[in-house]
Amino acid sequence: MKRIYIYILAVTALLACSNEKDDNKPETGMRYFKFQSCPESSHGNWQDTNFIAGTKNPQVIQQCLDQLALNKNDRRLFPLGKIKHGSAGYNFNESHEFNWHFDEESWELVEHGAEIYDGCAYSDVELTNFVDAVGSYGGWSNIIVEEITVD
Repeated sequence: MKRIYIYILAVTALLACSNEKDDNKPETGMRYFKFQSCPESSHGNWQDTNFIAGTKNPQVIQQCLDQLALNKNDRRLFPLGKIKHGSAGYNFNESHEFNWHFDEESWELVEHGAEIYDGCAYSDVELTNFVDAVGSYGGWSNIIVEEITVD
């Protein structure tokens, strides 16, 4: 009888662990887009040059695809929305993992935004802790460069 209880306890523990969400793994069904941020010459930080945003929102996905259909010099919209702690398993620039990511359900591409949300992905957002201090991000110079796949 004691073995049965141990077996049931072990199976229950395994099932509970298998249902936990791994926050370091990108979510399936998401689409990911790479954005060019600030040139390295702005702050001297190569980490500022690109970041990645993910979404399932069909309207935002269409906005991104519409912008990508334009010549790079004609792309005028930039991402603006709430940001959260952590990279969500996908917000990287090369070997740098950002300590923030856009809330996948709250960002969109916009033409204008308040100056308080403007900045560079690393020098301003990460190093000055936009997540807690400002809560949203919308760098005016950020433009979409490509859709990517994330493993």
